[in-house]
Amino acid sequence: MRPVRLYESSIPSGNAYKVSLILAHLGIEIPVTELDILATPPETRRPEFLARNRNGRIPLLELEDGSYLPESNAILYFLASGTPYLPDDALGRARALQWMFFEQYSHEPYVAVLKYWTLWGGLDRKRPDEIAVWKQRGQAAIDVMEDHLAGQPWFTGARYGIADIALYAYTHTADAIGFAIGPAVGAWLDRVRAQPGHVALRPDLTRR
Repeated sequence: MRPVRLYESSIPSGNAYKVSLILAHLGIEIPVTELDILATPPETRRPEFLARNRNGRIPLLELEDGSYLPESNAILYFLASGTPYLPDDALGRARALQWMFFEQYSHEPYVAVLKYWTLWGGLDRKRPDEIAVWKQRGQAAIDVMEDHLAGQPWFTGARYGIADIALYAYTHTADAIGFAIGPAVGAWLDRVRAQPGHVALRPDLTRR
């Protein structure tokens, strides 16, 4: 089933960036529709988009049969199936999913949310103790990554794959909002950037 369109945000989104990155690695070019998530109401919460994704979030992948696939890591798994970016053995695939679940449960809710508050508003409405919790939990996730990468080059072993893409999306900008990046994570970030077909997170044109 071929992808035919990607719906993403008009401001840089790490979750949408994951999809753009795997598409670039695979050499797949499809149209992109950018939605204003800062509008009132956000374009993702309007009837025309909710008809495509009832959860009202991006990224969303449209497929050639007219169906839609939401959730960034589910899209990664779908696009990588049958390619070198997803291990071909059951345990390898489970390891990839392990780190993708970690990214969505232990990493993204703190690192990505703190980034959003810092860059696009909301941090001034949070209590200092709330911010401290988000920073502590986000740093704890990055420290888990540091420990794991001290012993191997990629999250699923010897080969770059979708677990790395999922975790790279928000980690590569984490130092800009105050998270500490250790040497193993720093070296891994460099290895990801050096991969064939790598594309950078697009700049935030709304802030110019």
